[in-house]
Amino acid sequence: MQNPAYELAIVGSTPLAGLLAGLLASEHRRRVVLVAEASTAFRLAQGFDLAAGPITRPETWALLRDGTKETLKLIGRIGGRAAVRRIDPLFICEMEESAAALSHMWHVALGFGLAVERRTMPGVLPGVAFRARDVALLDRPTLGAALAGWHAKLGVQRLDAGNTNAVISRDGSVRLHVGGQTIEAAHAVLADDIAVAAHIDDATSDPVLGLLPTTVMATEPTRKLAAPVMIYLDRGVSLMRSPGGSVLATSIGRGDAAPAMVGSCLAGHGPLKRVGQRVFRSVVTRDGGPLIESRAGRGASLVAGLGMAGAFFAPALARLFAGVAGGGEAEYFSRRGAAGDRRMIADYVAPPAREART
Repeated sequence: MQNPAYELAIVGSTPLAGLLAGLLASEHRRRVVLVAEASTAFRLAQGFDLAAGPITRPETWALLRDGTKETLKLIGRIGGRAAVRRIDPLFICEMEESAAALSHMWHVALGFGLAVERRTMPGVLPGVAFRARDVALLDRPTLGAALAGWHAKLGVQRLDAGNTNAVISRDGSVRLHVGGQTIEAAHAVLADDIAVAAHIDDATSDPVLGLLPTTVMATEPTRKLAAPVMIYLDRGVSLMRSPGGSVLATSIGRGDAAPAMVGSCLAGHGPLKRVGQRVFRSVVTRDGGPLIESRAGRGASLVAGLGMAGAFFAPALARLFAGVAGGGEAEYFSRRGAAGDRRMIADYVAPPAREART
């Protein structure tokens, strides 16, 4: 591909993708095009963005801590202050193996300054839960508006993924066909689950990545939950209550089991109507560690397995894809490619994710 209009095409609709596109354009002076779903109030989000997660590796917590500071400062600068809420999320497990892992996670998190307290959950055995204090949660609609204005100022072209056909070559360059025109970029970065899932040839034989059906549903308004965000690790269910009272529930695993699984986590709230639902395939890593592949000239780069905290890694990822990552960051990401010894970076794998399949 000769003289492409853009150096990088970021494919993804999450805040991670939007932040990454803007950082590459603003901080690293790259010509960037973003391929994302068009913003609409009627499309349910794929999940939520929380500056914490079920992480056991100290080096990941360290990168997350530093990335959270950078990300929140950036969001404030681009006018998205209202997009950040500070909440106390609750992580819950019911299996002894998960309880042991969760206890270790939060001992590590405490060492990086996250205030965490152990809680009991009546009626849940073994009843292990941890509440994290003062954790940043992003409001996607509000942040999305701020990102759109920021991108316009930076000259980041935004293409609607629903109307764009992306053809990625073996070397990672990409042709984007939209509205009878062809736009070229020297390199594609796949930056969310839907983008990565669309380009996995055969997840059953992939040694690192797996796919899981995932259902997102929104309920009618209901009373407060025990916490604004509740993550049931052993059930594969996450609940987030909006300020308006509705609940966004994400359930991984078999689609036909999702309503009952979500309902079990909302016991005591009475029958709740679903006001929206979306099904997609989420991407998980079989060993629990992130998969970060920077493959310029060798195929599309990809970001997978960062989970709910992914947006807060955007500054470090932008430096990686711009080729200016510092020594510690470069080492962190290089160890989390597909070719290395991933036993050294494996992390907690929730029981539902162990069933990863196509």
